[in-house]
Amino acid sequence: MGLNRREFLQQAGLLLAMLGIHETVYDRSYQALAQPTRRKLALLVGINQYPSGNRIEEPLQGCLTDVELQRNLLVYKFGFHPNDIVTLTNEAATRSQIESTFISHLVDQAQMGDLVFFHFSGYGSSISRKNLDSNLSQIQYSYLPIDGESSEPEVINDLLEDTLWLLLRSLSTSEIITVLDTSFIYPGYHQQGTLKIRTASNPTHLNINPAELELQNQLLSRLNLSRQDLEQRKPGQLPGLVLAASKPAQIATEGRWDGFNAGLFTYTLTQAFWNSHPSQNLTTQISRVAAEVEQIVGPCQQPQLRRILTQSRRKTESDLFLGILGTHSFSIDGIITGVEDNGKTAKILLTGLPTFVLDSLSLNTVFKIISEVNDLENPVYLQLRSRTGLNAKAQVKTTDFTSPFGLQVGQKLQEIVRILPRQTNLKIALDPKLNRIERVDATSAFSGFSRMTIVASDQPADYLLSRVTDTAIAQALEAPLSPLFQGRYGLFSKGSVLLPNTVGEGGEAVKIAVHRLIPQLKNRLAIKLFRLTENERSLPLKVRATLNLLAPQSQVLIKRETQGMNNNNIREIPETIQAKSNINSNQSIVSASENLGIVTVPLGSRLQYQLQNKGEFPVYFLLFYVNSEGQIYVFNSGRDPQQQQIAPGKFLSLPPATVYSANASTEMMGEFVKEPVGLTETHVIFSANPLTETLEILDKNVKKNDSLFKFNLLSNPLNIADAILQDLNRASQPTLEKMGMMTDDLALDINSWATLSFVYRVVG
Repeated sequence: MGLNRREFLQQAGLLLAMLGIHETVYDRSYQALAQPTRRKLALLVGINQYPSGNRIEEPLQGCLTDVELQRNLLVYKFGFHPNDIVTLTNEAATRSQIESTFISHLVDQAQMGDLVFFHFSGYGSSISRKNLDSNLSQIQYSYLPIDGESSEPEVINDLLEDTLWLLLRSLSTSEIITVLDTSFIYPGYHQQGTLKIRTASNPTHLNINPAELELQNQLLSRLNLSRQDLEQRKPGQLPGLVLAASKPAQIATEGRWDGFNAGLFTYTLTQAFWNSHPSQNLTTQISRVAAEVEQIVGPCQQPQLRRILTQSRRKTESDLFLGILGTHSFSIDGIITGVEDNGKTAKILLTGLPTFVLDSLSLNTVFKIISEVNDLENPVYLQLRSRTGLNAKAQVKTTDFTSPFGLQVGQKLQEIVRILPRQTNLKIALDPKLNRIERVDATSAFSGFSRMTIVASDQPADYLLSRVTDTAIAQALEAPLSPLFQGRYGLFSKGSVLLPNTVGEGGEAVKIAVHRLIPQLKNRLAIKLFRLTENERSLPLKVRATLNLLAPQSQVLIKRETQGMNNNNIREIPETIQAKSNINSNQSIVSASENLGIVTVPLGSRLQYQLQNKGEFPVYFLLFYVNSEGQIYVFNSGRDPQQQQIAPGKFLSLPPATVYSANASTEMMGEFVKEPVGLTETHVIFSANPLTETLEILDKNVKKNDSLFKFNLLSNPLNIADAILQDLNRASQPTLEKMGMMTDDLALDINSWATLSFVYRVVG
């Protein structure tokens, strides 16, 4: 019966595609898929407590957090009924239990048009599979259940990807989303810098559990398929949409934040979805997630959206994403999970705050309860009183406790006032492979510099100080290793990726290395402060920033906008680009394949920023660009800095697409993309008030040139970043006075500014 339904869906989808309906019924599809009668079923699997064995050295720590994050997202953001979500964790997640629950909860219940969601967080692996026709070995991926180490000798007890493929094919619906926060290729070690790798070592025995093969035979018979059909399947290909933590040959990692561990992919993915709205597509979200993951771990983990592109299912992506999205169009930063103290205190889960903000978030941060119809006359505010990781307690902010506040589990919260420390430090971990004397000397050297904090290697850190291995140098240079590079110190990302231009001379003492790295570390601290200002939640500031490709072809690469723009349903692209491009936003130049991730831009391209103000008052702006080496530039528009603003209803193109010379000829402008290659980021800061202190310091710390429309290198970006926070804090004081707030920390009114950030990779 399931196969007939699938054929019906494919034929119906093909008919719609041939008629061109997938574009014209976009809004109607959303309304239909969001109807309460559309059932949404989910199975979430997470395993931490793996027993040690031949393939596993130690347990994982973030998989149960992944399940909790995903479950709350499905219930409170996407409208899943709690009874339609089954979770299997630790000892409950045996191979047979995962497979039998998949059948009873998903296969047996899902009807045509229902949505099925499957999530797995845990160890993955790969095994060799013999092809029955050719007798040749072929790699197959697998997922380790809690009983992956079989009690029977030379027997593999993994959940094979072949089996998962058959289970997914057995569903009566084609509306399937699979999230995999695991990896399959074992690199020979379990730790990547400060991150733990979710890959088990390859099995030494090759006999598959007979019960697994028997289940496959039953599913093959049910689907009227042969084992040859199964063996012709390509590894990594699964039905529906697959959101994967990395490319098949890469690692997936889990990290530690302040008070909790989680899969890097699941954490950033759920954060992105908490802040999603109906005008965004799934490609947009995955591009953003991939960028944030690469900022943390480096290019060794690149999240992917995988889909099989067929003519009959061209509208699968938009249908699925719109269907799961529900009706919420605003950002959600937290949800109430419990109420105590006679309704005065709420237990909250901090779900959607920007990735780089949470660790620095201070007590007294203020949230507002939000709903589809906001009560602007009588808003209820909650003030953060304690926090452990993602879990916090907040008290109703009022002087009148005689009236009921109506706090309820499931109510959604949005940040209103962000409280940050007056001084934020850079956290540096010392590689445990350094000997005791090296660690003591490094700690002593760092103590002479303010705003540099040494943390243990298993604690949340921004960067890692270590010796540079031959492999790290060869990978960084993409060239054979010279003997001159051996025995040096360097700076690494959390994921143990060597940062450019941080390697010293051979044989230098660790104290000398620390002194040499301080200027770069100050630049990295400035970048951290820029990230702390990320804010798309502003309502009064109706602004948008768009990154456009001008050459070799015209294309919108990335678009960011404030919630004020979302609420006013303003989604048009400026005519100068709209007329030239019919390519979807957030697609890279060569991203027509089925694997979609971070936006890439080749060297030699020309880029342009468009800043748009749809509000009723002028806004001031600053635009900063950070290259892969950590150098920070500020954009010079050629105007008086005091007048660098955008009038209501206007937009600026920086630089312009063309410039007209005296003889009436035109010259292609835009920002020319040049080396270095690697990950780059841009921060566009909009403010309702002039950034007075920042402009004064900028005037003294910019290497100026006489040309218009250029990025100027900052000589002391940390001073600039500090000044921005001070300006935003000063502009927020009227709001704090109205709310009766007093604090020695930095208090930033979310509605007084917006920082829209872009991340993309420059490639050769």
